[in-house]
Amino acid sequence: MDLNLKDKVAIVTGAGGNGIGTAVCMELAHEGAYVVANDIDQSQAEKVAAQLRALGTRSISTHADMTAVSECDEMVAKTLAEFGRVDILVTIPALMIYKGFAHCTAKELHRQTDVTFWGTVNAVKATVATMINQRSGSIVCMGSDSAKMGPAMETMYASSKAAIMTFASSLSKEIGPYGVRINVVNAALVRSPGAAGMEEAFRGNYPLGRLAEPKEVAEAILFLASDRASFITGQTLSVNGGRL
Repeated sequence: MDLNLKDKVAIVTGAGGNGIGTAVCMELAHEGAYVVANDIDQSQAEKVAAQLRALGTRSISTHADMTAVSECDEMVAKTLAEFGRVDILVTIPALMIYKGFAHCTAKELHRQTDVTFWGTVNAVKATVATMINQRSGSIVCMGSDSAKMGPAMETMYASSKAAIMTFASSLSKEIGPYGVRINVVNAALVRSPGAAGMEEAFRGNYPLGRLAEPKEVAEAILFLASDRASFITGQTLSVNGGRL
């Protein structure tokens, strides 16, 4: 299916690391979109952007920490200077400290919320005014089914992901009249460097009997980002191999 993404301008936060963010960038490039690859690790962001340019895609890298409002604003300003518009925003970064709530320090609790929830909010806030002015745009935020399950040892991570779902639902009603959509994709654990050595322990959680490939999550994100999902907003789609 042609997703009609050719020449669309997309910002992907958390683009480095060969996980979902990198897969989203690659799929956008294959669809003909222009890609702004952002990561807190500048070298990783530029590595992805260079790969995209090698594929013939217009791409730049940006280095921004999503917990810093000013850096989010700079990311969008650089995008506008290069491309003149922002059609798509995909927010990936999150942080889980797998540790019992009572044993976490206050700093650890706040850090998980800062990266996972506020990192998403900051990226959206920096971008949404441009989309409103354009009267068009699509935002896809990375969620997690931990928000529905409430697992032990993931209290702040799961709570932050639940907050993202509510944030998107509420915001969709504010920005919808301007032609701007926002949705959430809840991903299963994916086969990536970050999940190295975990497949044996976790694949039994999924009826399909394996972890997700980053590309499988990326394809769901691209669908929601595209005009093929033009009447879908404020929703959460689980890509979880049947776990829930």
